[in-house]
Amino acid sequence: MKRILLVLAFIGLTGCSTIKDYIPSFWDDNQATAITNLQFATRHLDCSLPLAPQTQNISDKAEWLDIYSKFKKTTDVSNLTVTFDNTLKELNERVKAGPVSPLYCDLKKKILIQQADIIAAAIMGRF
Repeated sequence: MKRILLVLAFIGLTGCSTIKDYIPSFWDDNQATAITNLQFATRHLDCSLPLAPQTQNISDKAEWLDIYSKFKKTTDVSNLTVTFDNTLKELNERVKAGPVSPLYCDLKKKILIQQADIIAAAIMGRF
């Protein structure tokens, strides 16, 4: 009984906003579709073809997921995409600077695939 009162007191003092940060959001069909599309786009990045349109396609899909997650207020998903966005930004900047070596492209592709898979595991693992 004392523990229940302690928990209730904690909730009363800290407010619900801090507790919400520790509770994952629920299943969302749109986010599941968006991350699947993002995984598909990263897996089909072809380093032998022009990279600018391909990276733009991946950027568009990532931005869609970011915008949707922010306006839906699923901050747990928004926080997951930050690292992916930074990696993609580095690749986009390199593509804009000039020719990209196949080795660099392949390494970035592998990293993007891994990061998209991590995000997908979190999004698809919700109930």
